[in-house]
Amino acid sequence: MDNTQTQFDQTYLAAQPPEVRALMAMPADSDAAIQARVSRGASLAAKGYTIDAPIMIYGWDPFWCMTERADMGLTWVPSALQPGLGMPGQYSEPGLNTPGTLGPYPATAPPGSIKVSTNLADYAPFDPPAPPAPVPAGNADPVGALSLANLYLCSIAGLSYPDGAIVTEARGTFLKHVVITPFGRTNYWEKTA
Repeated sequence: MDNTQTQFDQTYLAAQPPEVRALMAMPADSDAAIQARVSRGASLAAKGYTIDAPIMIYGWDPFWCMTERADMGLTWVPSALQPGLGMPGQYSEPGLNTPGTLGPYPATAPPGSIKVSTNLADYAPFDPPAPPAPVPAGNADPVGALSLANLYLCSIAGLSYPDGAIVTEARGTFLKHVVITPFGRTNYWEKTA
């Protein structure tokens, strides 16, 4: 379970914008520190950020907070600055209408609410993946001489290009292939256009 919790918490954190990650990294070890987090969280919520107060402001563990919500049958919770759901027991269980409650738990989440989920696929990384490393520039053309049909040899400069690299030059567009055979590694370019 610890690996699941750790993986979820890391994925949850990576899905947040940098401003929210900074809020979550603020100290929470005193009343003054908590008050600073509350002020910062309210400021971010007012700017349009989706703030999950128990997790992002009060420092609850994301995995256990979402797990507890799911165990209670919740599919969504309000974000900061949205009206709360009330005290536990004020709403009947999802799908039921119990006398003495506010009625059934609203099935439709209002815009800006927080989806209750421990599915990692629901937390895409906020920061885009790093771009692929640039193809090293060589002093010579990476595509060598014509070998057979639309296949070209690799020049010395072309050997440093990764499999799948695409190069466009005066002769056309070429796709780099790296193939491992029983005789070793073979590099060649295929003219694609």
